[in-house]
Amino acid sequence: MDSQTLAHDLQASIFSATTPPQIAAALASISAFLKCHPSDQLRPFFSVVFPSLLRRLFGFDSISWLQVATSDPALSSQLFAFLSPGPGGPLFSSISSVDQEALVRYIFPVERLPQWMRYVLQSSISTEVLASVSPIFSSRIKEDELLNLKQVQLNIFEYYIFWFAYFPVSRGIAEVSNSGSDRATRKSRLENWVSSIPVISTTGRKPGQKPESSLYLRLLYSYLKAFVPKFGSGSFMPYRSSMLNYSLTDDESAYIKAEFVVQTFVQFWMVDNDFSPLPVPVVHSLGLTFPHPAMVGTDPPTPGLGDVLKLLVNYLHCYPSAPEDENAHMMFGKSLQRPLYRFIMRSFLYCPVGASIKNSVQVFSLWLTYIEPWNISKEVFSELESTKEQRDEGMERNNREMRYTVAWRGYILENYLFYSSMVVHFLGFAHKFIHADVGSVIKMVSEVLEVLCSSTELLALLRRVETAYCTRQAGSSSYLSNDLYKYIPSIHEQLQDWEDGISESDISGSFLHERSGMDLRIFSNREDGVSNLLQLLLLRAEHEIHLLSGDISRHLQDLDLVKAKVKKLFGDQIVQTPVQTSLKESFTYQKDAFTLRRPKVGKYKGDWMKRPISDTEVAWLAVLLIRVSDWLNQHLALDGGVDTDDVGHTYVEVKGDEVRQITGPKEALWFFLTLVFSWFVVMCNLVLGFMRRRGIKINLRVLASKRLIVVISGFALWPVITRGLSGVASVFGFS
Repeated sequence: MDSQTLAHDLQASIFSATTPPQIAAALASISAFLKCHPSDQLRPFFSVVFPSLLRRLFGFDSISWLQVATSDPALSSQLFAFLSPGPGGPLFSSISSVDQEALVRYIFPVERLPQWMRYVLQSSISTEVLASVSPIFSSRIKEDELLNLKQVQLNIFEYYIFWFAYFPVSRGIAEVSNSGSDRATRKSRLENWVSSIPVISTTGRKPGQKPESSLYLRLLYSYLKAFVPKFGSGSFMPYRSSMLNYSLTDDESAYIKAEFVVQTFVQFWMVDNDFSPLPVPVVHSLGLTFPHPAMVGTDPPTPGLGDVLKLLVNYLHCYPSAPEDENAHMMFGKSLQRPLYRFIMRSFLYCPVGASIKNSVQVFSLWLTYIEPWNISKEVFSELESTKEQRDEGMERNNREMRYTVAWRGYILENYLFYSSMVVHFLGFAHKFIHADVGSVIKMVSEVLEVLCSSTELLALLRRVETAYCTRQAGSSSYLSNDLYKYIPSIHEQLQDWEDGISESDISGSFLHERSGMDLRIFSNREDGVSNLLQLLLLRAEHEIHLLSGDISRHLQDLDLVKAKVKKLFGDQIVQTPVQTSLKESFTYQKDAFTLRRPKVGKYKGDWMKRPISDTEVAWLAVLLIRVSDWLNQHLALDGGVDTDDVGHTYVEVKGDEVRQITGPKEALWFFLTLVFSWFVVMCNLVLGFMRRRGIKINLRVLASKRLIVVISGFALWPVITRGLSGVASVFGFS
């Protein structure tokens, strides 16, 4: 029997395998086929069988084999052995040999790509520009001239990694699709967090039973170890971003493969639907444009990614020892900074009111993991190791101190925004959810303060950086005496870049107050400073605790612990609430300060066209009218792009031989119509000139008002209604 016939038989067995015994038999048949055929005879397998195998493994249109294996340890072990990248893994051994000969290439479906990738591929951006946008696009873009579209072309290994990365994203999207498709439902995606995805979560175990790592997480860890190797402090680090101008000194193919793996996970899991997916300098240098957040929406990131992202961060930040110098940390996960910051920030800002607080703990835990790299050791991977010897080795705790030391100074300076402005974003999230679960919010706040206060050296460093930042922003020359001043420009650039596109007009109840890209500081005395936000949060928490029924002593103890940490963090800066001020008065004050903001006529301060969709508008019609208005303003030069001083009157010189007599009614009518049209053009030019000078723009968004639509519909339907009433009256004999 030839390989083509065997491939079709394997495909049939894959489609019919739904139970653990059937899946095990199919895996055994595939393994035997791969081991018995050399690489030059595997083209039929990867052309016919492999796409069907991926479809069954990840179950994008049905139940997946990974999901079936969660309730069958034997099948889970067999699947792991089959998909393992080790020397004994039959699938990856065959993939490697076939890819070396470049026998098979795949086109990844555009609709499965991250949203920002879909946008740039469907735009008019050239292939050469796309190649410089992301390492993933480099040499992998195929332009179909017949269909006039760009596609991502991948080899077998890259194709598998893309589907592997898309799997948790697809599960989160499926949960949202099953619960509805309207905007309110999409905004509640954080409701369906990782606990609802049995392939990734560890639910379903007996009380007191030690949790087992999921098959997907074990596979992810094995792929990171195999394709993203790690060595000593000064050694080759293949997962570093190519934008670091890193000079290749080792195997180039290993570097390219490692960079591809990490960048694929980053783009699918962190960036995805971000409305500012690329660094601002890159966007400006390449002349790219992305839709405004008001056009694409401000949904939170896809749910179900907490565990996989935490594992990725842990792996890339697990050092054998603390960095030996301030610049050593630049080799560790540099490419994670911006996408991870924006992922956490967007999760805090856009988490909808009404979502379960337990779902957001995943993102919160991810943030704490990143800002405490000294707590990451081999033992966090012990449950993911495939052999007992590796698990025992992972359980051996490192000799290094599990706390902040001066050796981590460079890491803190490079990631300063995670310790400062991110705290402000988190406190805004805490204020939004304090009424939903006061106990969980208090514990989360306590954990953040514990990190900031864990070391006097760390706290002193954060204060010194802020002092240098404030003095430099104020234009003072005293910052020159501070040895940290050289880091301030990069911190300022990070703040401008990492928070690009975020403003009060996009976020209901945010604490930015149109301060996008400005200095949100942790020790500031401003209204939106951390000390004031914490004081108001403590007042609200105390009020919510007293509203609880039952024993509240434990919550009060947790609150007292937070107060002690706040005092340790700010010292005399905290202003105590006067004794005579009642709790009710304090709560009334802070309630007014933190009321969710909604756009109202006469009170909205931002661009009226870019304000968030309100309850009084038809959402889809408003978005459409905004786009039409922007197009008209751009093409009529009403957006400020034309110098209005150069717009003058136009004179037409009429030659003598062109003047002739008007004879006949047709010519007279034509002359009259031409005159009317000319006057119409002149009036339009006058109106446009007036609008340009006054800065007036076309705003069709008012037509999306529900009240206006009801009125117009009423006028349009009034003749029908009257005829219907007349018919009813005639039936009952009324004149």
